[in-house]
Amino acid sequence: MTAPAGGARRTPAWDAPVTVALLIAGVLRVTQTVATARTLAATLDAALVQLGRGHYTNDGLATAMGWAIAVESTALLVAAIGFSVPRIRQHRTAFWIPLAAAGANLVLTIAFVTVAVLGDPAIGAAARGG
Repeated sequence: MTAPAGGARRTPAWDAPVTVALLIAGVLRVTQTVATARTLAATLDAALVQLGRGHYTNDGLATAMGWAIAVESTALLVAAIGFSVPRIRQHRTAFWIPLAAAGANLVLTIAFVTVAVLGDPAIGAAARGG
């Protein structure tokens, strides 16, 4: 296989279909995430009751963190689409963009849920040994 003129590397044939598949998976995942994030307080309450830790009581914080998760997930998906499509059209490697957005989404979502969980007075007291 010879390199294209100008020394530029060719984009693999699998890049565009893989990128599109990852973006479609991202749309489905963000749809699920937004639906779950809207009811974060109820989800945390159910999880704590199941663990025998009582009820989640900081609904305001959980609602705020749920909205933060919904907004950041949607924004990262839009950014991934916005950066991937031009790269696909320019025949440049793009599959890494939705993967990077998914990684950033994972880190941010974990951080927001952690803030919501640790912001509950009962869990905070248990974490401090009280």
